[in-house]
Amino acid sequence: MALHGVRKPFATVVLVVRDAERRIVRSLESALNQSFGSVQVVVSDCGSRDRTVAMCRSIAERDIRVDVIENGEVDYAQAFDAALEQARGDYILAMAQDDWLAPGALAALERAVKAHDLELAIMALSVDEPMGSGGHASHVLRFSVEPTTDAEAFRDEVPLFMNEGILGFVRGKLFEPARIEGLGMRMGLLGSQTAFMAAYIEDVERVGAVESALYHMDPRLAGIDAEAYRMHERDHECMLQLAAAWHREHDEALMRAIHQLHMRQIIVSIERVYAQHGISSIERTERVRDIVTAPSTRETVAALGRQGRALGFMYALIARKNILGCCLSARFAQLARISRLPIGRSPFDLVACV
Repeated sequence: MALHGVRKPFATVVLVVRDAERRIVRSLESALNQSFGSVQVVVSDCGSRDRTVAMCRSIAERDIRVDVIENGEVDYAQAFDAALEQARGDYILAMAQDDWLAPGALAALERAVKAHDLELAIMALSVDEPMGSGGHASHVLRFSVEPTTDAEAFRDEVPLFMNEGILGFVRGKLFEPARIEGLGMRMGLLGSQTAFMAAYIEDVERVGAVESALYHMDPRLAGIDAEAYRMHERDHECMLQLAAAWHREHDEALMRAIHQLHMRQIIVSIERVYAQHGISSIERTERVRDIVTAPSTRETVAALGRQGRALGFMYALIARKNILGCCLSARFAQLARISRLPIGRSPFDLVACV
C-alpha cells in the first residue's frame, strides 16, 4: 500500500471495486493522468477473485498517489466507509469501477468548488451505452442550474435532480469529508447510497452542478432481483422521509418527482426480472406480481394518477394491475435490448438501477 502521497490533495477519488480487472486500469489512469495533479486515489476492494488487486497494487508501486485497501468479502457500503478512513483530500469524488474521467474533470471541479465554496458538486454524466455495431452511444444528463447559497434554494432545485435519479447514488459527486465526519455519516450504518445521499443533503446549502460531461458512466449492470427491488422500496421511503424532514410533503413538484422516480424504478425492476437467468416463467410472473401489487407501488400509482401516463405504456399496465401485460412488455423490452434495437431509452433508464 502506498503510504506517502500528496500531503493534502484537493480531491480523493474513491473507487470501490470487485472483480474489475477488465476496466480498472482505464478508471485509475483517467484520474491519475489529469493535468490537475493534486489528487489521491483510494481503491477499496470487496474481495475480488480476479487480478484486480494485483493490477491496482502494481500501479500503486509506481504512483504514490494510489492507496489500495483489501477488505475481504464485504459489501459496497463497508468498502466505501473503509476508503473514507484513508482519504486525505479536501474533497471526495466517488467513482464506480467501470467509469472514467475525461481530461480536465478535476480542474473543472476545483474551479466550481472554489468559485462558490460548494459543499456538494454534481457532475453531468455521459452515459456510454454499447451498441450492436461495436461502438457506443452517449446519453448526457446535464443540469443547467445556478449554484445555491442556502438550503431552501437547493430544495427548490431538488425535483430536477430527483427526476433523473441523480440523488440515488454517490458516483459523480464531490463531497466534503469534513461534513461527512461532522454529521457522523457511515454508509454501512445508513444502509444504502440513497440513504447516504439523503443524510448528506438534508441540511446542505451550497450545491452546484458542473455542466460539462466530464464523468463517463458505464451502465452495464447486473440484473435486478426481488431483493434489489425491496432496496428500491426502502430508498423510496427514505426520500419520502426527507421530504417530511423538509416540511415539503405538499410541494407538488418534489412529491411528483419522488413518485415518478419510484415508478421508473418499478418499471426498470420489472424489466430486469426478465433479464435474470435460472428462474422459471412462473417465478418471474410471481415476482412481477409482487412488485405490481406492493403497497408502495399502489401508493405511487395513486399519487401520480393520470400524470403517470407520461412514463409510458408500462405505467398503464401497472396501474390496472395487468400482470400478464407487464410480463409481455418486459419480455419485449428484454428482446429489444438483446438485439440492441432503438427503443427510445432515456438516460435515466441506464442509471436507474445503480
